[in-house]
Amino acid sequence: MKRIILALVAIVMAFNVSAQDLRWGAVGAVNFSWMRTKAAGVAISSDSYIGFQAGAKAEMDLADYLTDGFFADGALVYNLKGGSYSGSHINLGYLQIPLNLGYRTPLSNDVSFIAGLGPYFGLGVLGKDVVKEGDTKVKTDVFGESMQRFDFGLNYKLGVEMWNQWQFYLGFEHSLLNLAKTDADLGSGVKYRLVNFYIGTSYMF
Repeated sequence: MKRIILALVAIVMAFNVSAQDLRWGAVGAVNFSWMRTKAAGVAISSDSYIGFQAGAKAEMDLADYLTDGFFADGALVYNLKGGSYSGSHINLGYLQIPLNLGYRTPLSNDVSFIAGLGPYFGLGVLGKDVVKEGDTKVKTDVFGESMQRFDFGLNYKLGVEMWNQWQFYLGFEHSLLNLAKTDADLGSGVKYRLVNFYIGTSYMF
């Protein structure tokens, strides 16, 4: 935890960092997400929902703050997640900011192992529940009605970096907040949480 705090402080101080300590890149990923719902003491999970991530990232070397190999990265991505139930598909699009403390160690001259973890913050910009009734699809907005727009959780990823440019990784993220909007209609016992497994790549410039 101490190292994570130091890393976040280092990000805030990034305006003092030379350009040699910063790298920029484009990111993309395929999501395999699902929703965990709990109501009246019964917990169920939706079927997997296939979505995507796309955006940009910045990475900062933390060797001067911690030790060789450590880095911090942050990104701004559009992240499409959700879940599928019988006859219903919930589409949730977020503007998401993941902040990770990472570590890199060489495996060969051209390949390095990378790992990272940290929090993410998401703001819902697209929320639709699509229900098929016969040949008709009925779309309902969920943000502000049954779900909160803001999401917060933890993100973990493992992968490799090749030729100091291409990064390939497996990631996992899960909500720490109850995303259900608690009101008189839903009741206080309803809980929604998002879980997402993703396969991603980044190209660092």
